[in-house]
Amino acid sequence: MSWRTASWVAAVVVAAAAFVYGALDEGPPKTNADRVRALAEDFACPVCAGQSVAESDVPVAREIRRQMAVWVDEGRSDAFIRDRLVAAYDVDIDYNPSGSGITGLVWVLPVLAGGGIAAVVVGMLRSDRRPARDTPQPPTAVRRRRRNAAVWTVAVVVVAGAAGLLVARSSGSRGSDGSITGEIRATTRELIFEAQSRLGEGDIEGAIAAYDEALELQPSSAEALTYRGWLTSRRGDPDTAVVYLDDAIAVDPAYPDARLFRAIVALDQGDGSGAASELAVFDSLDPPPYAEDLLAQARVRERVTEARHAAVLQVVDGLAAIGERPAFGETALGVDDALVAAEALAARGDLLDAVQFLDWVLESRPDDPDVLAGRGWLLVRSGDPELLALGVEHLDAALDADPASPAGLVYRAFARWQQGDDSGAGADLAAFDALQYRPPDLVRLVEDQGLRGAISG
Repeated sequence: MSWRTASWVAAVVVAAAAFVYGALDEGPPKTNADRVRALAEDFACPVCAGQSVAESDVPVAREIRRQMAVWVDEGRSDAFIRDRLVAAYDVDIDYNPSGSGITGLVWVLPVLAGGGIAAVVVGMLRSDRRPARDTPQPPTAVRRRRRNAAVWTVAVVVVAGAAGLLVARSSGSRGSDGSITGEIRATTRELIFEAQSRLGEGDIEGAIAAYDEALELQPSSAEALTYRGWLTSRRGDPDTAVVYLDDAIAVDPAYPDARLFRAIVALDQGDGSGAASELAVFDSLDPPPYAEDLLAQARVRERVTEARHAAVLQVVDGLAAIGERPAFGETALGVDDALVAAEALAARGDLLDAVQFLDWVLESRPDDPDVLAGRGWLLVRSGDPELLALGVEHLDAALDADPASPAGLVYRAFARWQQGDDSGAGADLAAFDALQYRPPDLVRLVEDQGLRGAISG
């Protein structure tokens, strides 16, 4: 085989290999969600047998996937994510240690292909020029040689272009200091706006599809996760909704909407305690007015109260059925449970039972300021002047035990106002306002009852 023929064959083989590789390679993930899924397949679940992070649904695997989503949305490199996970869970978590696989090959092969083609072209052109120096060439030979040179130049350009496209396809991961595809968050925001618009038109399925698209671009979007979960719960699938909402809370624990919807879903599932916990966090976040409106429309506070009352009353009624009730400290009840139980008894019209129940608690905790304040508040609300005076005594005792007791200050402010002592009531309310932490339920009590206006008026 002549040198020229061998050169042609080599050029064709190298070019064909480059194009076949480019055609068969799937390229990088198209979206951040695709990249998270691909990364999750490369790491072993730390507590599972033979499962990847992508396959497992145990809490640690879900937490790793959530953290991956955050890193990917931040533009972190695969190497950064790999190093962090290996540092946290040891090298055994990594299915593909750094330096292995075809990741490096995808960058090397185009360079080798271009270099090989260039070398072949140079060799062929040089072989064509040797006869030209020895003997004169006819014009047709010169034109043919120039045509061949032009063809090979085009071939090199095509192969170089193909190699460049291949490299471009492989540059899908965005660095923290730059982006090939541009900032994705604007697109995510547009999709969220589209979802909200469709929801306003009553198109729930369209809204869900838009949120899914947003999550493809930005898997760690707390807003998209929250409202995707909320709409899922409205479609009658609370279990799946919980997954979305828990992911949203893990990404942004201070996002009020996620806490609110998680509380509603917990109520739908009969989990009053979980709903109460989420509601307490929601209240601590200084939620915006629209979130408060949603909460009121769904009667979340009332439903949480009803659920908690039902749960503690079941325990209290069970204790009442016992001939000789054990000491409070020997039961599984806490002080918060006892106060909720007393309120539940009072709400169903058993005020005396509620007072006696707290008397039983005080036998074990005689100086507990919360229990003293709770008993005093029951008496203050009785409407009886003598019981009102007795209630003030209990509130005084609660504040002697803890001068910064929020409940003691608010309840005594109400009691003093009822006794006509506006000055004393104002002093207690001012002391409450000066506290570093003011429980949201007490703040609402003061506002709902109009105590400030009543004192100042």
